[in-house]
Amino acid sequence: MTSAGTAEALAGTVAGTTILTARALQRLAVGIAHDAARVAAGDVAVKLSDHRGALRISVTVPVAEAAEPDANLVDRSEDLRRRLIEGMRDLAGREVGAVDIRYSGVRRNIEKRVR
Repeated sequence: MTSAGTAEALAGTVAGTTILTARALQRLAVGIAHDAARVAAGDVAVKLSDHRGALRISVTVPVAEAAEPDANLVDRSEDLRRRLIEGMRDLAGREVGAVDIRYSGVRRNIEKRVR
C-alpha cells in the first residue's frame, strides 16, 4: 500500500461496499432474539419483511420458564422487542419499524449441578 493509500484508509474513505444479505440479517435477528429470550437458537424462528421502508420482524420463541422468575410475559416481550430494534440498528444499520412476537410453548431451563 502506498502512503497515499494509507492516508485514504486512515481518513475513512476506502473504496468498496459492504453487503448484508437477507440470510445474514435473518441469522443476526435469530441471534439477538435467542440471547434476549434466553432460549436455544434452534427454538427461534424469524421472518423479515418490509414495513414502510423499514424492517418488520416476526419472531416466534418459546417462553423460557426459569429465565426471570419476577418478570411477567409483557415485560419480557418489551425487552425482546427493544433488544431486536437496538441490535439491528447498532449491528446492521437497519431501521426496524415493527416487531411481532409469538410465543410457541414453554421451555424449562433446568440447571445442572456440577459434581
